[in-house]
Amino acid sequence: MTDHEMAKQGDDARQVLSNPAFQRAMEQMHELAHKAFKLTDLRDAEGLKIARQFASVTDDFEAVLKRMVEGGKLAQLNIDKHRDEGAARKVARKVFR
Repeated sequence: MTDHEMAKQGDDARQVLSNPAFQRAMEQMHELAHKAFKLTDLRDAEGLKIARQFASVTDDFEAVLKRMVEGGKLAQLNIDKHRDEGAARKVARKVFR
């Protein structure tokens, strides 16, 4: 994947993470995972394992998006570093971004 594609993907992931509907959906997923874990009988090893996996997948999904955002930021820094432009233009681009 090119730096431009990674920067775009990071920006897309940032937009998803900042979306109020997504934030609420993730809150509900975390609540469901916690509730499922609490309702599982302690003697039910398989049920506990499944409830833990559900909580883990929920956390992992959010972590993947956050890593995409950070990867996009790094790719954008790499793109900016290799631009062929004067110092004044670099400063202006950073200030007005």
